Amino acid sequence: MKRNKLSLLLALSVFAAAAAFADEDKNTSPFNFSLVTDFAYYPYAENKANPAHDPSMFSPITGPYDGIEGRITAHAVYTIPTPLGTHWLVSGANLQLDPQIELTPVSIMPGFTLSWSPVPFLVFNAGAQAGTGWSLGTFIQGTGFYDPAAQTYVDTTFFKDWFVKAWAQATFQFDTGAIWPGDWTHILMQFTYQTYYSMYTGAADGSVWKWQASGNKANGWQEYMCGILAYEMPMVLKRVGLMFESEGHYNASDYYNPRFMGDFKEIGLSPFIQLDFTKNDILQILFNISSRRSFETGRAADEANKEPNLNAVGREWYFKRLAFRYTHNF
Repeated sequence: MKRNKLSLLLALSVFAAAAAFADEDKNTSPFNFSLVTDFAYYPYAENKANPAHDPSMFSPITGPYDGIEGRITAHAVYTIPTPLGTHWLVSGANLQLDPQIELTPVSIMPGFTLSWSPVPFLVFNAGAQAGTGWSLGTFIQGTGFYDPAAQTYVDTTFFKDWFVKAWAQATFQFDTGAIWPGDWTHILMQFTYQTYYSMYTGAADGSVWKWQASGNKANGWQEYMCGILAYEMPMVLKRVGLMFESEGHYNASDYYNPRFMGDFKEIGLSPFIQLDFTKNDILQILFNISSRRSFETGRAADEANKEPNLNAVGREWYFKRLAFRYTHNF
C-alpha cells in the first residue's frame, strides 16, 4: 500500500469524466450497479534538499518502487427523473442516489452521493463518507495520529476512531458533438470545483494524522479543482485526454507547524486514455506528473514521518504514479 493515498485524481476526476461523457444508457431500469477497481504503481523520486528555496524544482525517478495501492468500490445508483419541462434542454433532468462502499487492505468506508443534473452541461453533487481503518502488523500502518516529538504515527483504534468527509461540488461539461453531430466530432471539456471538510475523530485541531496509509493530513476545509480536455472516438480506444487538478487546504493554520506550508496546493497534470471493451467494461489508464512540498533539508526514503516537522520552502515536481481504473457495470 502506498504511503500517499490514491487521491481524488482517480476516485473523483477520472470517474466523474467517464460518468459525464458516457453514452446514454438505453436500459429503462432506474438501478445501475457497478464495481470499480483502482490500482496504482508508484516509482521512487527522492525528495531533494532545497536550501536556495527554489519555488519549482524537478525530482527525477531515482528508484523502481515506492509502493502500490488498490481499492474496490461498489456502487448502487438509483436514478429519479425530475423533468423540468418538455424543452430538450431540461427534459432529461434527473436525480441520482448513489450508496457505495469502499474496501482497501487497511480500511472500510461506506458513503453516499446525491447528484442532480438540471441541464446536460451542469451537474451538482453532494455527499459524505465515514470510514474506519487498521494496520497490517508492521508491514502497513493504515491509520495513525502523529506524535511530533517521536516523529512517528501512533495507531488509531478500529471502530472507535473514524475518518469523516463531507463535500459539495459543481461540474460544467460540454461535448462539441452536441453542435456538430458525427462519430468524430466529440471534443469533451469538463471543469469541476469541490469544497469539502475532512477530519479524523479523536484528532485535535492542528494535529496531523494518517488515513489509508497516507500521512500529513489534518482536520479542515479543503478545495479541489479539476479540468479535463479529451477527444472521443467510435472505437475501443474511446478517449484520449489531459487532466489538470489542484487540491489543498484553505488555511495554513490547520497544521500545528507554521513552517509546513499547510495551505500548499498539490497540482497534477495527467495524460490518460480510456478503453471501452464493451458497454459494461471500461478501463482507464493515467500517467500522473504531480507536485509536492520541497524542504530545506530534503529527506531520505525512510524519513517520510519527519515531514510535518520540516520547513517547506517551495514546490517540487515528480512523476507520481501510473494508475488504472477498471469499471464493470452489471
